[in-house]
Amino acid sequence: MKLFIKELFVGLLLFINADISFAQFESDYTPLTSSGSLPAEFITTAKEISKQEISDLGKVTDRSAKQQFIIANNYFLRDLLLSGNVLVNDPLSRYVNKVVDQLLKDQPALRQQLHVYVTRSGDVNAYAFDKGFIFVNVGLLAQLENESQLAFILAHEITHVIKKHSVNQYIENIRLENGTSSYERGSSEERNLARYRFSKEQESEADMEGLKLMKQTGYSIKAMGGAFDVLQYSYLPFELVDFRKNFFEDEYLNLPDTLYLKKSSEVKSNDDYDDTKSSHPNIRKRRGSIEPELKVNDESSRKKYLVSETEFKNVREMARFELCRVYLIERDYVNAVYASYILSEKYMNNLYLKKTISKALYNILVNKPSDHRSFTNTVSIGNGNISSKQYVVPDYMNIEGASQKLYYMLGNMTSTELNTVALSYTYKAYKQHAGDPVLSALTDSLFSVLVNSNNLFLRDFSSKSKAEIKKSDTTGKAALAEPDQEESKYTKIKKEQQKTEVETDDNFTKYAFVGLLKDEEFVNRYTKMARGLTQKPLIDEYTNSPKIKGKKKKKKNSVPFLGIDKVLFLDPFYMKVKNDHGTEYVKYYEIEEHQKILADIQKKCADKLKLEYSTVTTKDLSESDIERYNQNAVLNDWLGERFRHGDNNSELVTSSEYIKQLIKEAGTQYVAWSGVYDSKGKAHHCTYFFILMDLESGKLMKFETRYVRSNDNRDLITSFVYNSLMHVHKKPSL
Repeated sequence: MKLFIKELFVGLLLFINADISFAQFESDYTPLTSSGSLPAEFITTAKEISKQEISDLGKVTDRSAKQQFIIANNYFLRDLLLSGNVLVNDPLSRYVNKVVDQLLKDQPALRQQLHVYVTRSGDVNAYAFDKGFIFVNVGLLAQLENESQLAFILAHEITHVIKKHSVNQYIENIRLENGTSSYERGSSEERNLARYRFSKEQESEADMEGLKLMKQTGYSIKAMGGAFDVLQYSYLPFELVDFRKNFFEDEYLNLPDTLYLKKSSEVKSNDDYDDTKSSHPNIRKRRGSIEPELKVNDESSRKKYLVSETEFKNVREMARFELCRVYLIERDYVNAVYASYILSEKYMNNLYLKKTISKALYNILVNKPSDHRSFTNTVSIGNGNISSKQYVVPDYMNIEGASQKLYYMLGNMTSTELNTVALSYTYKAYKQHAGDPVLSALTDSLFSVLVNSNNLFLRDFSSKSKAEIKKSDTTGKAALAEPDQEESKYTKIKKEQQKTEVETDDNFTKYAFVGLLKDEEFVNRYTKMARGLTQKPLIDEYTNSPKIKGKKKKKKNSVPFLGIDKVLFLDPFYMKVKNDHGTEYVKYYEIEEHQKILADIQKKCADKLKLEYSTVTTKDLSESDIERYNQNAVLNDWLGERFRHGDNNSELVTSSEYIKQLIKEAGTQYVAWSGVYDSKGKAHHCTYFFILMDLESGKLMKFETRYVRSNDNRDLITSFVYNSLMHVHKKPSL
């Protein structure tokens, strides 16, 4: 009896803790940021680290190849650490490190060598560097079923570190190119296939050695087997929930059945795909190789969770919320809606989810072409055209599983239909969370599209439902004529038209706002927009430059003066390569030096022009600069998302919501980014670019490139920078 009471108490305590933990998601969610102190690896230059590691090599075989690997690896790793996508001292990273602690509790020396972080990426993946760095994506954490699966994936990555698979692969590739490999020789195609085979052998070794490590712990071996299912079905959403069209409906807005796919396609994932040109064996081979080793005598004493089941589920939930934002930034708008829809089943009043859905619907709308299939071009930089067409709503036929119904619905709605649904959803969300500025601005913007693009006004929507109109129609002449007047032919025509319209299900938009037209604020805001009395915050400021009366039309090639008083400088881009017989070698040490030179040139030119500036740089971080690190992360999110929009000036930069504080602190809304690409071969080529963006509106204010057949001498680059900043600061002549 005492044992029963004790178990009941423990179970109740766990239930209460879980309930408290998930209560944080009920009303809102704040995206994760880094905190605490920056680790040493974030603040030490790649050059310093590389020189020390090369010095420590001593006399080893393949020294030249290993030296190249060390330099390239350190610079790539530093770029990743400072990209803003790596989280520091956050709940997700802390939890993942606890799982690593469990795996290596008997190997403290190895544990000391590892640095484990979570990255804000939607890919269902984890990866490792030989230096002891392991990165786990939020996309993976969002999909896992239990802690044991996470432990196995981490054990797999730890094996990559122990066995130094990355450097071994690098050296083998060089040997294959030089024809000195004992693994495979022959044609270019044969060498490529050999690379894939060598990589697959390493992956199989990581699976087997990772399993051995798992067996040394108390983790369930049976439960970890599902990790291969997670990888096989990683292209699917984190849950398969049937999308119901009534999510967007209300008493009056009823979506026709023609927009609803009655049955979604089956999941057809094949685990025995052709892996000839893949770095990993296919899932069936990986399962088949490891299954004979899964049996253990003590499975009954092993557990799915050694850290905490409650903490695992809480971390997974946070990863799913993070994924909603990642989808927005990556322009994967339908997945953003679907992920938010899944979470809304549990957290129906969550403001963050409602804003995510509203932002996604708006951006789908402004990308909507007449043929119902929307695409835009990505950004082009430099002389080469690197733009490509990207569908905002992919063809539903290419989608498997329950989410296919949402793809079908959004892909087949007309612009008017989607506009109506988006406005209805967003305005109701705004009313529920009165005062939220994002939902308010989105509401005005959706009104703007309705009026200015789809030409729909209040008179185009019925203030009565179909049932109310049918009921009034039974009174005969009284519905459309005065009681003492004979019914005219015009009245009869209108009655017949109205009757036909009411009996037709196609025009659901006409009756969508019956309930909202009873809302005084809705009617007033719609009326003001129709009369041009309301600003259109996400449209006009973004696309239209101010017009000056009497000003002559600019010549096509004229360079405008912007009259901007202050800018925010980002770390400049610099790339220096040497072309030797068709092979490019990156000159890493010189890159770091020239980045500092370019940053110094910018500041000196700005000072000479009396252009005020502030900087967000990651080049001189100290361990206490966590806020500057977070600022850089916010800016990188914004810029990455904006560049993905390409030349679509109507698309909302959804991460703008999180950049307002930075604008306030910097004292300017204008961000400047410059860079140089210097290539030395038979001839010397230098390309300079300068980009100026408006962080408030998302507008590209200035985009300039210069190409010369010369080296990147300091005087030349100074003249380019000075000219760019002069046009930024000089006042336009009226």
